Amino acid sequence: MMVQRKATDRVRLSDVADAAGVAISTVSRVFSNPGRVNFQTVEHVRTVAAELGYRPNPRRRFAASAADVTGLGGEPAATGVTGEAGAVGGNGNAIGAAPGDFAAPQSPQPRSMVPAHVQANGKRTAVGGGIITMVVKDTADGISSQILKGAQVTAMESDSAVSIIETGQSQPRTQQMLTHLKGKVNGVILASDAPGIDFIRNYAKQMPLVVLNRPVDGVPSVVPDPRIGVVRALSLLRRYHHTAVTYVAGPGASWANQSRWSCLHDVGQRMGFRVNQIGPVHATVEGGYQAALALEGSKPTAVITYNDLIAAGIVLRLTADGVRVPEDVSVIGFDNTLIAPVVTPPITSIRIPRAQLGQTAVRLLLGRDPGAFRNPSDAQLMEKLTELGVRNEDEQSDTVTLVDTSIIVRRSVGERRDVAD
Repeated sequence: MMVQRKATDRVRLSDVADAAGVAISTVSRVFSNPGRVNFQTVEHVRTVAAELGYRPNPRRRFAASAADVTGLGGEPAATGVTGEAGAVGGNGNAIGAAPGDFAAPQSPQPRSMVPAHVQANGKRTAVGGGIITMVVKDTADGISSQILKGAQVTAMESDSAVSIIETGQSQPRTQQMLTHLKGKVNGVILASDAPGIDFIRNYAKQMPLVVLNRPVDGVPSVVPDPRIGVVRALSLLRRYHHTAVTYVAGPGASWANQSRWSCLHDVGQRMGFRVNQIGPVHATVEGGYQAALALEGSKPTAVITYNDLIAAGIVLRLTADGVRVPEDVSVIGFDNTLIAPVVTPPITSIRIPRAQLGQTAVRLLLGRDPGAFRNPSDAQLMEKLTELGVRNEDEQSDTVTLVDTSIIVRRSVGERRDVAD
């Protein structure tokens, strides 16, 4: 139990160190340069200091900060490149879309931010004014830049900043980098599936962490919910009189692939479609080439693919072989990445709001409500899906935040050809 001091007692640095069970130098760094101290230690020391009534000496803090500026304070407080990236992907009205079919997510009105140290679910959160690092596999794919844009805008509202680190495909390298970040940044957004689940769960006990694009039980996670995008895609196909759809699968072990196929299968059957799957294939244009060969043999009238790269490969190969898109087969991709609008014909794609993923991740790290982005049309549709029993298994999780998808309609979808299905 903490010893209560009289109001006239002067609380010294050593008193805080004794009560907190740490060295005096650690307490000094907590108040002069917290970026050099493990976040959990900073929180513990500040709590003890507040209970004791300790107030840091402003002159001592200035002197310590000056030493760090001149290079005497040890290693830097942040790793990575900080900055905003340009937005990519379409948000406007889609070619050929009927009014009310979809709409861009509406951002919540800005609110005053009061950063919290601990979320309601007990997970530790970053502090406003700190550095948040986003860890990704690849910065050249256009996807990470969209996430970074949303994350950076939201972080700046609380005087924070977001850096980004690319680790590649290697699990050991990714885990080594995450370990290196402990105590050097205030929070981490993990946008890579390289680390193992056990590593992530253990890491989240030591650092404020939010995982993107896959749910990790017990760890704050932000994942796309494919339901609205898939319903919009199937509704579009039905308006063009398609009655069957083939899904071209991506990597078999991918959580996103399993989520997309499960949703398409469930929703498709409830909407009266015959749904089948081919693959898996590599999530590349070359993988799409290979899928096109199988599709030519089965002659489907409508195809939905794991991602836009596969869709692009299918369109390019079918076109080269004399199969017309969309006259002979309609093609829909997933992700709405940069390649979708530049293929001929431009590819209709189920859109994941990447910037919103980044926004939501930062809001969770800062202890804020993730926000309500669903527009009235999508809210109505989601209510209908719930009534029909079309659910997402992660929606009841206390640690998973779902982000709605939508659809961007382009010229790769058309009337079903007149053949017997």
